Amino acid sequence: MSRILRVSMLADAVLGFAQVGRALRRRHQQDWTERRLRFVRDHAPGRSFADIGGMFGIDGEIALQAEQAGAVAVTLFDAGEPTPKFLARHKERDSAIRCVQGDLEDPVSLREVGPHDIVWCVGVIYHSPNPVLQLMHLREITNELLFLGSATIPEIPGFPQASVYYPYLDRRDRAPFARGITNAAQSLAVGTAFDDRPMYGHGNFWWGITPSALRAMLTTARFEVIEELGPGDHPWATEFVARPMPSHPSLPPVDYYRKRAERLRAGRPLPFDGYYDKGPDAVASEDDVFPRMDGVPKPDPMSPKLRPWRRGRRGRSV
Repeated sequence: MSRILRVSMLADAVLGFAQVGRALRRRHQQDWTERRLRFVRDHAPGRSFADIGGMFGIDGEIALQAEQAGAVAVTLFDAGEPTPKFLARHKERDSAIRCVQGDLEDPVSLREVGPHDIVWCVGVIYHSPNPVLQLMHLREITNELLFLGSATIPEIPGFPQASVYYPYLDRRDRAPFARGITNAAQSLAVGTAFDDRPMYGHGNFWWGITPSALRAMLTTARFEVIEELGPGDHPWATEFVARPMPSHPSLPPVDYYRKRAERLRAGRPLPFDGYYDKGPDAVASEDDVFPRMDGVPKPDPMSPKLRPWRRGRRGRSV
């Protein structure tokens, strides 16, 4: 099957979802907005509340709603400066909202935000090439609940947890995704070409993430999804309510290997297995193996209905 035909078939399927989604979105937009505000009213009172990325485009509305609902402390974190509209409302209400400017992928900024009981993050992670890293950082500051909202794409039949990398798709291949998004002309890298000007990268949509992929990313970041929401159940936006799981990360700390080398030179090697339980001051025992291979998952048995993949002429799979 030619590439053009495959793209055409996918486009037809996605556009069909989009048409249904637009009708449902018009029908349920009011309920969706009310449901968001209800989450804030139900969970903010008596708790600390962090709004991640809540300045651009909405002037801190969610943070202001959380404070009005009775949150004991509210932090508004965004890459941009407080907007004039937010500052005016902040002054008018004699608000105590704390504003922190920074990048969600910057550990220093993350420490300045600090842990909060409720963390709200809508419209952020698909503007980065590193959505899983951002979710891992959200896990570090979430004590009780995360409300996560993201632009998504329809599920792709036969390919669970699929995602599409938007940068540098040509216009024909972007078209089915652009037609499902509100204000596609302002959705850089989807309704337009990728904006690769230096310093402007965060304005782009980097990933088209299916809901199943986003759920798996949340699990990878050690969140347990307790509710999945959508505006009228259309596939172009998905929201999750998730709580942090008490398990340790599957990845070592980013400074582990550097510190391991330093400790090896000092004759006090760091442990590998059990590192998170033993702590950074522990010393590896003589039988510590780096890394152990006896716990690696076993290969899945191959289904008899599937043919082994082999490469044909011109590099095509057959």
